[in-house]
Amino acid sequence: MKEVNELIKQIQMGELKPVYAFDGEEPYYIDLLCDAFENNVLQPHEKDFNFTTFYGKDATWSAVVNECRSYPAFSQRRLVILKEAAQLKDIKELESYIQNPLPSTVFVIAHKYTKIDGRLGLVKAIKKHGVYLTFDKIKDFKLSDWILNYCTTKNIKITPTNADLLGAYLGTDLQKIVNELEKVLINVGDKKEITAELIEKYIGISIEYNVFQYPKAILERNTEKSYRIANYYIAHPKEVHMISVTSMLYSQFSKLYQYHYVKNMPVKDLPVILKIPPFALKDYQKAAQLFNLSQTIEAIKLIHQYNLNAVGLNTATNDNTLLKELTAKLLSL
Repeated sequence: MKEVNELIKQIQMGELKPVYAFDGEEPYYIDLLCDAFENNVLQPHEKDFNFTTFYGKDATWSAVVNECRSYPAFSQRRLVILKEAAQLKDIKELESYIQNPLPSTVFVIAHKYTKIDGRLGLVKAIKKHGVYLTFDKIKDFKLSDWILNYCTTKNIKITPTNADLLGAYLGTDLQKIVNELEKVLINVGDKKEITAELIEKYIGISIEYNVFQYPKAILERNTEKSYRIANYYIAHPKEVHMISVTSMLYSQFSKLYQYHYVKNMPVKDLPVILKIPPFALKDYQKAAQLFNLSQTIEAIKLIHQYNLNAVGLNTATNDNTLLKELTAKLLSL
């Protein structure tokens, strides 16, 4: 995120405000910024007397304010970080200090997982005297681009397809994604590229049989590949559950359904409308030629039916039989 990178540069250069507040559902950036403050505001020998970390559950607002009002010892600044601020009782009482903050104190409020109540004067005071940033959970369709950008910052190559694969499997927890990427980055070698082979070896996502490949094979009407992957799932029931298969199928066919209605709009607008990475558009363009609108609607009905079956409704058939049936019916549309 550009805003975060700019702020980290300011912190490293010592261009500091007296108060900062970070909130929202995405904790990754909040932790990243807290680390930036801890590592850059004070020299190691200054921290003993000038750096205090509070945790909202165990702290009182008065203790936090008293620490913020203390002058630095043998240093130009004090650093006070309030972590888990959402658990601090009477957080609104911090407003009195923030309205008139001590210039020599850098006060950081880390309010993870939820937003500070915007009705409080506290937010207005923070914006007036410092920096206030909110971090929302990243959207699924933006994950691939996020992974691509993260790898770029590390001077590591990764293809859009592999980035999409990681996003599909690892979900929207950015810290989890970073942790998994770091495991691979240690082993990228001289080519400095995260390949499908490295992803399979160090993260455990199969190149050929991951749940992302099955709907892709169906949408391509690749009969041999579809049955090969389906048979693999049947032989390895612990790796992929039927509900995961129907969920991914529904996601892909619902996007295809949307594409049929917007395909005549300007191409540059389609990824935004469909909420997909730009590179994925060509896959839906090809799929639309193989599944017309009526076939796409029938496919969605089938997927819905077999999803209900997978959770045990309206059937006594096991997942193995269900997957074979669904594969055959989708390919025969």
